[in-house]
Amino acid sequence: MRDAVVSTGDKKTNPTVRVIGGDEYYSELNGYSMASGRDLNSLDVQSGRNVCVLGDEIAKKFFGNNPERPLEKIIKINSIPYRVIGTMESKGSTLGFSWDNVIITSYNNVRRFLNSNPNASFSIQVKVPELKLLDVAIGESEGIFRPIRGLALTEESNFIIDKSDAFVELLLTNLAFITVSAIVIGAITMIGAAVGLMNIMLVSVTERTKEIGLVKAIGGRKKSIRRQFLYESIIISLLGAAFGIILGIIVGNSFSLFLNTGFVIPWLWMVLGIIVCSITGLLAGLYPSLKASRLNPIEALRYE
Repeated sequence: MRDAVVSTGDKKTNPTVRVIGGDEYYSELNGYSMASGRDLNSLDVQSGRNVCVLGDEIAKKFFGNNPERPLEKIIKINSIPYRVIGTMESKGSTLGFSWDNVIITSYNNVRRFLNSNPNASFSIQVKVPELKLLDVAIGESEGIFRPIRGLALTEESNFIIDKSDAFVELLLTNLAFITVSAIVIGAITMIGAAVGLMNIMLVSVTERTKEIGLVKAIGGRKKSIRRQFLYESIIISLLGAAFGIILGIIVGNSFSLFLNTGFVIPWLWMVLGIIVCSITGLLAGLYPSLKASRLNPIEALRYE
């Protein structure tokens, strides 16, 4: 597998196209489906002739949306001509790698024309019909491959066996890291929002000093004044939470429509957001409410 420049006519790609050397089973083992034409066959692999199958992104870039148009056309990979025998349906991308920006040819052809590294690594893929047979297949594969590598019984294997769930574990680890990072950023944002809200409430107390003095003069209790400012702080915080929830649902599901996934309403995160914003509003309004309740009514009434 290597990066290459693909061209046809006056069109050319960046040197980011992955050229993959496989056999007649590569597409099936890696979850590709044919959109048009045919896949590699055993004769293509054994002879190493210059034929290839185009990924969806490459096919559309050079030949448009009609999957039949590239068939039997000639493209150049690093200035070497190849005949297109098939195109694949879109597979999407994973962890920033596009599975559609690829071209598949035989491993013998890659060895002959595209592999400049004499010590390049190769992988052998094995597929089992049932999950319960996976460990058995791994054991058999290791038992077959160790003699090929010339390993004695006491020597450790000098090759690596990866299961498909290793990629899933890597993805979940990255998602967990992103989630933790988002929580940290959210916590810092909430602290900043709490400080800003507290300043707003302090300004509100200062501007309404005379009003507070009048309330206390006619018999208003400290408890009532504290509650008033606490409620105002919590309501402001909850209004921000409502706006954030609505915006998050709209933006998130807009991306889901673009990616052809389902419509999601994250009820748990919504409830957590409301709780966190309520606590933030409560803490932010605590000091301003205490300051308002402790004002001297006589001095407050004389305040201009």
